[in-house]
Amino acid sequence: MSNEHVEPEDEDGVEPEESLDPKIAHHSTYIDETKRILQTYVECGSYEELERRVVEGNILNKNTDEYRTNILREVTRRHIPDKEKYTETPLIQVVTSGVRSDVIDWCLYYEFAQDPFIRLVTTDFLYPEFERGTLSVQAVDIVEFIESIQDNYADLRDRSESTINEAATKYLTAFRNFGLMEGTQRKEFAVTYIPDETIAYVVYRLFQKGVNSASEIIEHDDWKLFLMNESEVQRRIRDISPQYVNYEKRGSTQRLVRKYDSMEDLIDAF
Repeated sequence: MSNEHVEPEDEDGVEPEESLDPKIAHHSTYIDETKRILQTYVECGSYEELERRVVEGNILNKNTDEYRTNILREVTRRHIPDKEKYTETPLIQVVTSGVRSDVIDWCLYYEFAQDPFIRLVTTDFLYPEFERGTLSVQAVDIVEFIESIQDNYADLRDRSESTINEAATKYLTAFRNFGLMEGTQRKEFAVTYIPDETIAYVVYRLFQKGVNSASEIIEHDDWKLFLMNESEVQRRIRDISPQYVNYEKRGSTQRLVRKYDSMEDLIDAF
């Protein structure tokens, strides 16, 4: 899914379809399980051995093989890019780096929120609600938003009412689990502080995605996933300079240069 969520209209004024599957409707956030699985993946050095330890060795302490397999499948879908070739992603490096748990959790949230369904609902609904001063959100609010865009996405168009309701509920539960919201039926926006290390992580990940200029990074939609506006992003990037980046602003000109050549070097510095 692209960084921009409003697609240009065609000549007939109809918004093109975009693939969007609310997979979160069927899966939990699996925060602790994800960290355990990724740590074990590094210990094993192969996906085959990881699978054996999760399913047969029951390192997650779950009751059935089916449940263990389902969790592994979902974590793999999200965070392990190649089952045939051992690959360490930036998130895997963070999880196994020994850095503070809050840094790991917020980096994990960032990668989790790249899911197209999570990303769209957050950037196009939740963030605008937060910015306009809304204090709380209910599942029905998410449902209304999904229904308002349903015809624009083939993967949403034929979803049942119960599937959409479950997706909305699971979405809010995920945000409570990650600490952006709190409460039971009505979720209120929580007071959060994103660690400097996570700010640096996102900046370097954006560089990896090909976002090169300071203005493009500061204005990027990824920050909306943290419910951060441009002025706050600019301030936080200034805060991490020069420890992780070198940021300068003179008049309308901004300059942002990475201090480290790679994500691996950055994470080693945490």
